[in-house]
Amino acid sequence: GKVMESKAQYRKGCVRTVILKMLSERLMYGYEIAQELAKRSENVFALGQGTLYPLLYSLERKKLIAAVKRVKDKASGRERLFYGITPKGKQILDQDIMTWLEIVKGMSLVLKGQYEY
Repeated sequence: GKVMESKAQYRKGCVRTVILKMLSERLMYGYEIAQELAKRSENVFALGQGTLYPLLYSLERKKLIAAVKRVKDKASGRERLFYGITPKGKQILDQDIMTWLEIVKGMSLVLKGQYEY
């Protein structure tokens, strides 16, 4: 219902930031991004392939990430596409982080003392 919808909207805004953050650290391929994201966020950001790949294509279209290299998987014969952050992506990441820190600060001030993490 409505609650899930609003939760999804909140999460969507964060996912771009966390993906850019991870790709700023090293090149990764799609499935690896999803795995690492779920692990690091303790499953707060558990993305299915139906969510992840459209998001990666969108970030690529906006030139925030780029498919950097293809590696052929010996076992399956399939190609793996590794993504990296672009200079523009790095700029957006820095902006996202500043925005996020402001939001967290504002929310913490208003909700003060009610919630412990």
